[in-house]
Amino acid sequence: MDERDLVGKVKEAEVVEICRDLVRLQSVNPPGNERAAAEYVAAALKKTGAEIELVKHGDARASVLARLKGQGKAPSLFYNGHLDTVPVGAEKWRHDPFGGEIAEGRIWGRGTADMKGGLAAMMAAMKVIPEAGVSLQGDLILAATAGEEIDSLGAREVAKMLAGESIQALFIAEPTYNEIYIAEKGVLWVEMETFGQTAHGSMPEKGRNAVLMMVKIIQEFEKLEIPYKTHPILGGFTRSINTISGGVKTNVVPDHCAVTIDMRTVPGQEHSAILRQVETIVEELGRKDPDFRAAVKMINDHPSVETSPSEPVLQKFSSLVAEMTGKKPVWKGANYFSDAVGFLPVLKVPLILFGPGEPGQAHQPNEQVEISKLAEAARIFTGAAARLLGGRRDL
Repeated sequence: MDERDLVGKVKEAEVVEICRDLVRLQSVNPPGNERAAAEYVAAALKKTGAEIELVKHGDARASVLARLKGQGKAPSLFYNGHLDTVPVGAEKWRHDPFGGEIAEGRIWGRGTADMKGGLAAMMAAMKVIPEAGVSLQGDLILAATAGEEIDSLGAREVAKMLAGESIQALFIAEPTYNEIYIAEKGVLWVEMETFGQTAHGSMPEKGRNAVLMMVKIIQEFEKLEIPYKTHPILGGFTRSINTISGGVKTNVVPDHCAVTIDMRTVPGQEHSAILRQVETIVEELGRKDPDFRAAVKMINDHPSVETSPSEPVLQKFSSLVAEMTGKKPVWKGANYFSDAVGFLPVLKVPLILFGPGEPGQAHQPNEQVEISKLAEAARIFTGAAARLLGGRRDL
């Protein structure tokens, strides 16, 4: 079957229905509760003839690994979308966040952009290929994963299951507004703690104030020069102190204080070297004051990821997107991290982020996805499978 004819068989109404169904299945993380959404995905894709495995993570959580078998003549193509969402938040929404309502040419609800809309587009692509009688040269794999918003639990488990398999590329349907993202920043989260001694607030000299100790660390950290080379796509390194806690009562000298720091790194930066710079601050303050007690701990560590612009899969996909949209793609990068952190250390394949959601809609109240972008993504994922896996029609 001609690639254009196959793409033309994607039904907008079907993609919309899948997205709305997924939004109505609450999977807020924490706690996750992705099991119902995973079972929906499994049931929908089983009808296509795909091999299905429900990957359980306890009673209420699960991921799905679906495989549309090809002829074994080409490496597999791997599609991924996560099932969980962030919480709704306290702000009142214009539409029910779990209603999947349609208004103004958009589907509204938590996860529409990040990233149940993208997952729906991938599912629609996996459904239309066998329905059209197209046989692929290689396997089309789709993983709907649990836990991306916290720890990439599902991605890590699925990666183990796919270890050693020949895979052309990993496509993740994160919100990119149907633009091609080929890199994502690394993440280094650090927790710093200070330890003092309590005393009555009216006699502070009898205690050791852990909050004041932390102030000294923060002042030195803000002056710290962390080297990096600006990346042509990702830009520069960033750091932000985002949480602080300390003290138990207004009239008690605090004996403990903690802060967490979010650092986003670019290719070329070594996380171990950055951590060592932070540890040096604490060590130097300790040398100046024998009563100064502090600790530094790394709580999240994922290096940056980038796909080479010369990568053949990227070149082919970019050509496809240009043909289907009439616009030459401009490659971009993501400040956030995705389930790639769970997959790539094991699979070591090129990464492409591509999905219908707007990046600015992620984690926001009144989250939404444009139906036109949703349908376009489904057509592009269908075309990508045909082009990269060499589909032909069974007569």
